[in-house]
Amino acid sequence: MNTNEHYLDGLLLDALRKDDEKALGYLFNSYYNKLYRAGLKWCLDSDLTEESIQLIFSDLWKYRHNLSEIQSFEAYLKGSLKKRIFKELQKADSIEKVNWEDAETFILSTQSYEEILIKQEADESLKVKLRTALDKLSPRQKEIIILKYFEEMSFKEISEKTGLQTDSIYKTLHEGIKKLRNLL
Repeated sequence: MNTNEHYLDGLLLDALRKDDEKALGYLFNSYYNKLYRAGLKWCLDSDLTEESIQLIFSDLWKYRHNLSEIQSFEAYLKGSLKKRIFKELQKADSIEKVNWEDAETFILSTQSYEEILIKQEADESLKVKLRTALDKLSPRQKEIIILKYFEEMSFKEISEKTGLQTDSIYKTLHEGIKKLRNLL
């Protein structure tokens, strides 16, 4: 980082601490594209990447008065984004445990932007197939699968919402997943 960038980052940090929303907007506009590309390398999910970027800037604003010295906003924001994405992936059970020393193994830094776009298109195609397959399930199977896997409800919460017994939920979920496997 050159002296000018270091000086600018110091000014931006001071401006944030003084509740200057323009400083936040400047940071967002300056780093969004870099963060977006980095996020796609880490998770290949554009929605998760965009949401994570929004959340780190929201947190930056929320905790602006408690920020310690930041040497480089780019490094700070990329580090925050990486942690946010892996936290969300972990929460979604996509990754059982993240070992931060080995986190670099999850980064697909050797892929070109074109390869990332191709994988995104394949991902979108799979989402369309999944939606189509979900529409072929019974209304009850579809409801339970959506509550369990998309809304991340526990079996107890599903039981309370639907009025079904837990055994019935297990059976319906199992039958729905079995039918999805056959359809996909």
